[in-house]
Amino acid sequence: VSAKMAKKKLNIPMQYAQDVKTGKIIAGKLAKLAVKRHLNDLKSGKKRGLFFDEDAAQHAIDFFQLLKHSKGPLAGTEFVLAPFQMFKIWVLFGWKNDDGTRRFRYAYNEVARKNGKTTEASAIANYLFVADGIAGAEVYTAATKKDQAKIAFEEATRLIQRSPFLKKHVGIQKNK
Repeated sequence: VSAKMAKKKLNIPMQYAQDVKTGKIIAGKLAKLAVKRHLNDLKSGKKRGLFFDEDAAQHAIDFFQLLKHSKGPLAGTEFVLAPFQMFKIWVLFGWKNDDGTRRFRYAYNEVARKNGKTTEASAIANYLFVADGIAGAEVYTAATKKDQAKIAFEEATRLIQRSPFLKKHVGIQKNK
């Protein structure tokens, strides 16, 4: 990725935040609050032991370039994050505590049905498992029924199988 492209990508989450703040993008109350918190923390987070690691945020976003959609009309096409998704990933993986640990350990994702929540969650799980830099990383899927949890595992598996890079480096074992 060229420096110019990297800088352009780097600006998408911040542009999203600015557009939500100014009302150019219509967003719900929780999205507005997330943007407000992010922008305020950029100004004053250091006082509370927080810092924003742009490289870590961009690394997480860049991981999605390795992935291709596995089913439906987008099957086989590159996984392209929408600006709101980029912002979410940017914030989740960019904010750190002074000791270098991630600020956010949990995220709540509520979007309408058929908007790729499982695919996005599976991609994030793959990032955490493969590219986050944590030795011995473990990622779990959970649901009220095994069949539901299995959907996310199977999607994570398909994302790996359709990525030439990941397929070379990740072995998949069911129920392990």
